[in-house]
Amino acid sequence: MGKRGVRLVLGGVLLAATSAGAVVGWRAYAAGRVRAEVAQARQEMASGLINLARDRLTKLLDGGWSDDGEAALELAHCEMMRGRRDAAFAAWERVPDQSPVAPQAALERGGVLTQAGRFQQAEEVLSPFVFRPSPQRADIRHALLTVLVQEGRQADARRLIERQWDRTTSDERAERMALLREHIALDFEPVDLEVNFGKILDHDPPGDDGARMRLAKAHLAIRAGKLPQAREWLDVNLRDRPVDPIAWRAMLDWAVAAADPAAARSALAHLPASHFTTTEAAALRAWFAGQSGDEAAERAELERLVASEPNRPASWTRLIELARRQADADASARFQKRKAELDAAQDAYLRLHKKDAMAENLGAFAGLAATLGRGFEAWGFCSLILTDDPNNADARATLSALAEPPALAGSPGVTLADALALKESPTVADSTALKPSAARAVPTFVDDAESAGLGSLVFDNGHSPIWQLPEMSSGGVALIDYDGDGWLDVYALQGGRFPPTPGSSSGDRLMRNKGDGTFEDVTVAAGLAAFPRGYSHAVAVGDYDGDGRPDLFVTRWRGYALYRNKGDGTFEDVTVAAGLGGGDRDWPTSAAFADLDNDGDLDLYVCHYGAWDADHPTLCKDPSNTSYASCDPRTISATPDHLFRNDGGVFVDATAEAGIVDREGRGLGVVAADFDDDGKLDLAVANDGTANYLFHNKGGLRFEEVGHDSGFAASADGGYKAGMGIACGDLDGDGRIDLAVTNFYLESTTFYHNMGGGAFADHTSIVGLAAPSRWRLGFGVSFLDADADGRLDLMSANGHVSDLRPLFPHRMSAQLFVGLGGGKLADVSEQAGEPFQRPLVARGLVVGDLDNDGRPDALIVPQNDPLIYLHNTTADPGGFVVFRLEGTRSNRDSVGARVSVRSGGRVQVAARFGGGSFASAGDPRIHFGLGEQTAVESVEVRWPSGVVDRFGPLDAGAGYLLREGEKTARPLPGFGPLPPRVDATINHETKG
Repeated sequence: MGKRGVRLVLGGVLLAATSAGAVVGWRAYAAGRVRAEVAQARQEMASGLINLARDRLTKLLDGGWSDDGEAALELAHCEMMRGRRDAAFAAWERVPDQSPVAPQAALERGGVLTQAGRFQQAEEVLSPFVFRPSPQRADIRHALLTVLVQEGRQADARRLIERQWDRTTSDERAERMALLREHIALDFEPVDLEVNFGKILDHDPPGDDGARMRLAKAHLAIRAGKLPQAREWLDVNLRDRPVDPIAWRAMLDWAVAAADPAAARSALAHLPASHFTTTEAAALRAWFAGQSGDEAAERAELERLVASEPNRPASWTRLIELARRQADADASARFQKRKAELDAAQDAYLRLHKKDAMAENLGAFAGLAATLGRGFEAWGFCSLILTDDPNNADARATLSALAEPPALAGSPGVTLADALALKESPTVADSTALKPSAARAVPTFVDDAESAGLGSLVFDNGHSPIWQLPEMSSGGVALIDYDGDGWLDVYALQGGRFPPTPGSSSGDRLMRNKGDGTFEDVTVAAGLAAFPRGYSHAVAVGDYDGDGRPDLFVTRWRGYALYRNKGDGTFEDVTVAAGLGGGDRDWPTSAAFADLDNDGDLDLYVCHYGAWDADHPTLCKDPSNTSYASCDPRTISATPDHLFRNDGGVFVDATAEAGIVDREGRGLGVVAADFDDDGKLDLAVANDGTANYLFHNKGGLRFEEVGHDSGFAASADGGYKAGMGIACGDLDGDGRIDLAVTNFYLESTTFYHNMGGGAFADHTSIVGLAAPSRWRLGFGVSFLDADADGRLDLMSANGHVSDLRPLFPHRMSAQLFVGLGGGKLADVSEQAGEPFQRPLVARGLVVGDLDNDGRPDALIVPQNDPLIYLHNTTADPGGFVVFRLEGTRSNRDSVGARVSVRSGGRVQVAARFGGGSFASAGDPRIHFGLGEQTAVESVEVRWPSGVVDRFGPLDAGAGYLLREGEKTARPLPGFGPLPPRVDATINHETKG
């Protein structure tokens, strides 16, 4: 090559090098220019110069300057600040998918789409980045989980977490623990869709987003028990998208909630079996068997199901019931024991989860997760342990014992209907449902407190900014005919400053019923104003000395009070003389009078809550950690309940000798009744956050706690709930006394069906109570027949213990559930009158016929608001009879007696129980609604003494005094002239 050729080559090389350097230099300059412009735009936005920043960023992007996405991201911020959402979306779309800021852009865009109700688009925007490593990955996952949960797609949410675990490494320890927390939270931290997403669900976006919005609305409606509304939304979705598996899965959920096998079969034919596991398929086969009445097939499927997946408490509950119905006592006991073990394990698991100390308790988490059959979580916790300690024997043993994950129900292309291979079988009709002779209107109530002279009764709970627990759980009321005129009077408790100052007298009040619809304050005249008082919590009424006059027992902060009715319109303080004075009584709550040793006088059971130091109170923060809230009950030690034996008018603490063992109770509600029909009074105690107690009376004032063995300790959901108030009554008309317990927000009021022999099954969902009571925190509760149609109804008073708005509501309206027959309830609160629309922080509730018109009324005690007098104004109610019982051989109040009324060929049963509701005492008389019947064919009273008296026939529309051993039913004062038939011959029989 010549010199000229060499020079040309060298020149080309130099030119190329110069050009490459120029490109690199230009890129560096451009990048610097973009960074400077973006930084300047950020400063302008921070200074409020939004339009200037927008123009700068727009010119930058439109000028062709190379951008890694930051300018587009900041432009989206500008547009959102200007309220131009569509322009912001356009800016987010300009962020390149591979840009470092693309995950942040997706997170922001997905959040805005979710808030706008555009769930489908939000899922499409978030999904590509949920598995991509980035600082935003956890937030993106949380945002996507939020969308899935709103749509009711919990199974998809669970799979998302499990898939993300597979994409993490052992080095990502914090991420893996976060995934486990989220997996647990899907089951143990229910989301309040109504409050948290209410405004989002008001949107009505078009297209695919509209379909997903309808899905979310249907999910919320199903949870709220509004099944017709949910069906409408699902039908629209399926009409527009007849092959959408997500919509058909929602329809299957609806069909199960509505107990509609036909709709369920239709859904199965459109669902891929590969979307379900074999355990999910087994659960569906069990459900179909139950719907068709094939109990043998249902039990067989459930046994297979829990063998592979034990963490199904509702399945265990149903197995226990089926075994009892099939007279398989051994299996029932075995199932009950296993259910109790799982309840305890779930409670411990939830407590660990709430402690937020996962790293320090990996072994405990792993063991409990394995016990509960939570395979993914057990495997995850063991993996974390083995990362630190590869030779950990416990973790390896747990892993080896874990069952293989359930297989898919079928291969791709197979429908779930084909995989299940269900046989057609008719649905069994509910033969226990009553057929009313005529349709009746919904019971209605008005608040007549002001006109009746009760409007001045305001319970002051002494609320303080730190939300002390004793303040949040106080407020009761009692109905007591203290002057014996046949009209129920009102004893209203009072709180005041908390803790009370020594010698303070906030002033409980006694209001006399004048019989004309009004009440007068007789607190001073009755001598009550002169007694030492304090901060009152609860009240019980009972004739403890058997003189025929009702007395008052009041629990107060660190003390008791017993007021004896002297019979001349006044009371005397006999607290000390009766053995109930002296000492520090810590924090007593509800109480019940009952003849627990059947010696003819009333003993006393007093619930106690916990060790609260009012001078140095425990302080707890709300979820935002910005203000105070009521503490979790388990932040303080429990204090034991007490049982007092009545020895000739003196109460002796017999707690220990009676076998009342209460280590972790935190009791708030108690009722005494004979739940196993053995003639002896048992005790059911609602505990806050721990297992409920059922004390079986063995005789001789000896008790055995059988809460777990009986099925009353926990719910069908597993674990323990925050029990508040308690009610008893024969809801389903089978002659056995059932129980209802109000619980915490999102836990629902639990209904325990009495299966006989002292065993209970959670029928909350079956009776229709689960969904409508879910969004209430219940306290006072009582059964009643509001419209006298012969079917028991249920009323509850509600209100939160903390003000956590907007996360949860604080004030809550009361609820009325009417009996439909066959043990079913329906929420009619919206039609029952204005008082049921009024938000309150309510506590005590009592039911009683205050005007003696045969229509039960009610009183509700709100905190820091006037008393509510729910005057029953139901038009055209059914017939009724009212009985007041008077024992002679039995205790004078006849607590423990059982009354059976036959009318129109139907028998109703009611118990004269002790205690009940929350912190309150209701009407001691027994009311029966008779519907269209105008007479009672016969009445049977089984007295605690063993005497059985039979009466009848009796006319309806009257009140009767039934005295043990007498042959004449006497007219009951307050109900006017008695029909002539009252003097008819009455049968009397003594047994035993």
